Amino acid sequence: MTDVVENDILNGTYSLFQQVLYGGVSHGVIVIPTHIIKLFFTLIFPPLGEIINSVSEFIINDFPWVTWDAIKKLFEFKVLNRIIYSFVLTSMFYIPGLIYTLSNLTTNTPNVPGTLICNPEGGCIDASVLDKTTTKAN
Repeated sequence: MTDVVENDILNGTYSLFQQVLYGGVSHGVIVIPTHIIKLFFTLIFPPLGEIINSVSEFIINDFPWVTWDAIKKLFEFKVLNRIIYSFVLTSMFYIPGLIYTLSNLTTNTPNVPGTLICNPEGGCIDASVLDKTTTKAN
């Protein structure tokens, strides 16, 4: 037998007052970004987030997880400069390095095919489908 609160949840009339009183403020869908590991390590130590962002396309699922291509990528001039800038800015009170590295993460993180993009009204769709529709429109 369901009670009044369960009926309100099922009907979609669960108010903010009921959420605070009975719990369930975060009731609903929880979306975790696919690059949460990069964000986590970036918040701990921004240069480490820059390193992970640089080699993320070369990481494999088998041991040793990192290929020689990833190590070569780390020593490219542009990538090495970004890591050094991030380290120097992080040593200046942490916040400048964090901002610099987060700006690099957001500009370099592509929509990976197979990931879902969700919104409350339309549900979830595949990111690769979205990329195809936006390229046809342009």
